[in-house]
Amino acid sequence: MQINTRAQLEAYFSQLSTNTSAKVISSKRRADGMMELYLEGEPYTVANGNTTSTQIFALYKLPVMPLKTAKGKTPAMVLVHGGGGTAFKQWVEKWNDAGFAAMAIAVEGQTDTVVDNLNTTKIKGRLKWQKHLNSGPSRDGIYADFDKPLTEQWMFHAVSAVIRAKNFLASQTDIDEQHIGLAGISWGGVITATVMGFDNGFDFSIPIYGCGFLDSMENQYKEALQGNFAYQSFWEPGLAIDHYLKPSLWLTWRADKHFSLDAQARTYYQLTTDYSVSIKPGIKHGHRVGWQQHEPYLFATQVVRQGSVWAKSLAVKNLNSGKAQAEFIVNLGNQEYQVTKATIHYTKDKGHTGNAKWLKADTELVASEIQPGRYTATSDVLAMEVRHWFVNLEVQLVNENKTYTVSSTLYSN
Repeated sequence: MQINTRAQLEAYFSQLSTNTSAKVISSKRRADGMMELYLEGEPYTVANGNTTSTQIFALYKLPVMPLKTAKGKTPAMVLVHGGGGTAFKQWVEKWNDAGFAAMAIAVEGQTDTVVDNLNTTKIKGRLKWQKHLNSGPSRDGIYADFDKPLTEQWMFHAVSAVIRAKNFLASQTDIDEQHIGLAGISWGGVITATVMGFDNGFDFSIPIYGCGFLDSMENQYKEALQGNFAYQSFWEPGLAIDHYLKPSLWLTWRADKHFSLDAQARTYYQLTTDYSVSIKPGIKHGHRVGWQQHEPYLFATQVVRQGSVWAKSLAVKNLNSGKAQAEFIVNLGNQEYQVTKATIHYTKDKGHTGNAKWLKADTELVASEIQPGRYTATSDVLAMEVRHWFVNLEVQLVNENKTYTVSSTLYSN
């Protein structure tokens, strides 16, 4: 199979997405309750020049108390790890607790078994996972395999693995094929944003940290991607993410040095449909902290229940008076909630937002008397030559002891 153009790449993934099943090579029920699967992957040419079949390691589990859809079936998730990660059963269980079936896949030919079986082996501070016999390519730096044929590149195999996992879920009788979501952390977030441009079949998508426009960021990505034809012509999420017509949530933190807020904003600004942003100061960057945030589970639940995001930014404005203003809408159906606070986060620094010195201040918050759920936050910080700013609205559900953050889109001067 030869794929040489972006159009051919889109056609291949479109055809793959419409498959009604995914071939399962083997499966077994583990003692921890997980179903361990190997799905059929893409062909791959190994070092000796022979083409071999590959397999995708995955963990799958149904929830004990499912969130039923209108069809009386169970919604589901495909979960994609980042660098140094694997198919994490803990992440599957978090989505199970929210009522979703979940399948976590490994996109570098690895299992979830640590190399020395002692959970202590680390290489460059990361756990090293055992490879299985039918693994395909691993990630080679930052798109460093750009000189290989497209079908031999890691991102091709990663995107295919995500779509094949969705096809598996859609073929399960317990799963509502119209309510399958996608979430990815870090590099998994990049993969998620990439898949959004190739497959409109997911009910919603949640890129955590990762985004598009990596070659615009003042860090290791820009340095690595200058002149990288494959990234710029085939794998840049911004090339086609506007084709995605379903809701999405963009979750990150204020000081992420891997994925800047402005690159993330540039990515979601390409979208023409509903999306939410959640920028949480201080949460840091990692798999566990990524899946511990409350927002993805509320977001996904509300999309399944009401077909729309639970809260979003309506507008950000730089008023002539030197004031910053952000408008929000909160739509939680019949659930009672309280908006507890609105804060503006701002920096005067230019360049990579992850290196910026951020400040925050309370805002003047006004609830609309005409439109329930609409809020306007205003601050005068723009008089201080602010470069970037956003506003966080904190929302608490009355029946829960949890605070959820919805952010305005990023405003950059």
